[in-house]
Amino acid sequence: MRPVCVLAMVLASCSVFASGAARSATDVERAAAIDGLFAEYTRAGSPGGAVGVYSKGRVLYAKGYGLADLEAGIPITPQTQFHVASVSKQFTAYAIALLVQEGRIDLDADIRKYLPDTPDFGHVVTVRQLVHHTSGIRDYSSLLGLGGRDLRDLLPQQKIVNLLQRQRALNFAPGTDFLYGNSGYVLLAEIVRSVTGKTLRQFTTERMFTPLKMSRTFFMDDIGELVPGRAHSYELDDDGTWQRFPLNYESVGSTGLLTTVEDLAQWAGNLSAPKLGNAKLTSLISASGKLTDGTPVHYAFGLFDLPQAGRTALSHSGYDAAFCAHVTYYPEHDFAVAVLANTGMDVDAKVNAIANLYLPAVTAGASEPAVLQSPKASSLDALSGTFFAPDHPAMSFRRDGNRLIAERGTRGDGTSVVFRRDGSFDVDARNREYFRPVLIDGVTAIDRIPNGPLPAQRYRRIEPVSSTPEQLTKLAGDYRSEELDVTYTFTVRNQRLVVDCFWCAQPVGLTQVTSDHFDAPKSFAARAFSFVRNARGEVVEVRMHSDRAYGVVLRRIAPGAR
Repeated sequence: MRPVCVLAMVLASCSVFASGAARSATDVERAAAIDGLFAEYTRAGSPGGAVGVYSKGRVLYAKGYGLADLEAGIPITPQTQFHVASVSKQFTAYAIALLVQEGRIDLDADIRKYLPDTPDFGHVVTVRQLVHHTSGIRDYSSLLGLGGRDLRDLLPQQKIVNLLQRQRALNFAPGTDFLYGNSGYVLLAEIVRSVTGKTLRQFTTERMFTPLKMSRTFFMDDIGELVPGRAHSYELDDDGTWQRFPLNYESVGSTGLLTTVEDLAQWAGNLSAPKLGNAKLTSLISASGKLTDGTPVHYAFGLFDLPQAGRTALSHSGYDAAFCAHVTYYPEHDFAVAVLANTGMDVDAKVNAIANLYLPAVTAGASEPAVLQSPKASSLDALSGTFFAPDHPAMSFRRDGNRLIAERGTRGDGTSVVFRRDGSFDVDARNREYFRPVLIDGVTAIDRIPNGPLPAQRYRRIEPVSSTPEQLTKLAGDYRSEELDVTYTFTVRNQRLVVDCFWCAQPVGLTQVTSDHFDAPKSFAARAFSFVRNARGEVVEVRMHSDRAYGVVLRRIAPGAR
């Protein structure tokens, strides 16, 4: 390579400061701190990420770290296009908002007005409920996994639409709960097509990205398309070498956007000084949705409105294959940060760390309960045991000296419980949920409490059951789901119930919780199975549960062990 080319490549990956002003000492310190956050990705042959910092729609700082393409040795720069996974949702939602403003979409209309082939679930599902994840429609990625499909397979938009049209039930009645998922945003993309006659890519390019001069941003709906210099996805193999992590999505709406940290400056600027729509539209897309009883869900139009590191924020993360992305806008400061990556990293933490470099310090909330470093032995003993909630894997706690270890289902990834002075405790990071014991006569249950006002999920204490092989044999047989076009076979092996299907990678043994409820290991798409009996006590069906698809019915077609 000629020296001039090398110089151009190096300059392209360097920091960019807006306005052309000389770098101040503070700028240099901030740049050094950001470099430190990404130091591990500057090693030779490593993928990495790109950072964008914005104020009032101007780029304060932008830089790339690592390689976009390991085989070609192409470095990541502020112009590198990344697949941003679920960060795409805010762009889909904005397209819907534009059409709402024009009177072409009614947010409170039945989605069947625009998509007449949508199944009749026995409830009206509205466009607004799709936007706010309160529709109850099952998540397509969970459904594909339950059907034994590999998400690395080619995933065109129509395949997802076909799958959703086969569904006959919802996770919950629309408007009664919040469950984040992807199906609603695929359907929103289809509503854009139905109303405008254009694909989501065509509509957003013409009406959003071109006016905002986001020239390197688009919804990628053809995996065969060549996009020179874009970032590819990589993960470390067990032997420490980098491997491609294929991403074959042709689906858009919930995901599928390619963009750069430079282009995202225009997007951040549009949130404070709209070039598209007006202030009323900005207010619409930033307002939290609500359940039918008025409970806010802290999700607006493709944006969470939960605080970030103690600051008011609108944000979203995304994860597909090894791509990671996080974009946060801080409306009180008209400031935004984006981190886009082509390998696994904690992009949320990096965004918060970068914001702390630029924004005024935040005083820790006085209401945050202090951590107890040494919980009482009585607390450890009182919580030891198994707790169960329908449609979910069980939670088990066991004492390990002066610690309490929690396990969810059969994941085998025990986590040390953190106790707090207000009586609550954490199993994982407290940013999404925490737990509180229910005290009646001892600890009779635990409540899983999401951050925010959504209702808690109660897990009642149970004594796990262990059935005999003869009892397990009465559950064995073939069970079929018409919704997924798949048959599952349950057998008894080595005194344990085992499940398999044609598309499943391998049979897996289940862990019994109650006489008719079994948890599956982490490697399996279904998290739990619940057998259902008729009035005579005969098993007639089994219901599968995953994180975002509850109660998928498998009807018994051939009883008996094999």
